[in-house]
Amino acid sequence: MFKRISLAFLLLLLLQLTFVEAFQNARAAHLLSTTTRRQEQDTNNSVIISSSTTSLSMGLFDAFSKAFENNEYGPPPEAIKASARHILVPTKAEANVVIKMISTGEATFADCAKDFSTCASASQGGSLGSFSPGKMVPEFDKVIFDPETKIGELQGPILTDFGFHIIIVDKRTGGGDWY
Repeated sequence: MFKRISLAFLLLLLLQLTFVEAFQNARAAHLLSTTTRRQEQDTNNSVIISSSTTSLSMGLFDAFSKAFENNEYGPPPEAIKASARHILVPTKAEANVVIKMISTGEATFADCAKDFSTCASASQGGSLGSFSPGKMVPEFDKVIFDPETKIGELQGPILTDFGFHIIIVDKRTGGGDWY
């Protein structure tokens, strides 16, 4: 007996849930509303017409439909990534000369990368593309993913095992509000 009742209940629930979306779409389009009109007479025997609109709801089945919604959780956060350019030189003195050339407008960052950088990225104007934290050496990552580092500003010289880096962060994404 319980199997029949529970099977019947499940079938009824399944039937109701299949129509929930149709009812919600119709309600959203304002197709499911009831309007009541009342005529009243005021003290001057004028007719006053008032109306009110009430949305229909499905009662218990609204709760079931909400149980299957995922409003509390949004899409997964975008991965933390950055795009940057750099110029790698062997000495701090050379790094300072390059920084001065770029700062004064004597040369562009891309030109300096092609002329002075010892990294393979020199042929692309120093562009490293897009990368996640942990893909570069720690000293480099610290500058790139630091919230204090402003996008588009010249950073450096930064010392790593490879030499001295002059860096420009072009873009950062993901990571919430900490940028």
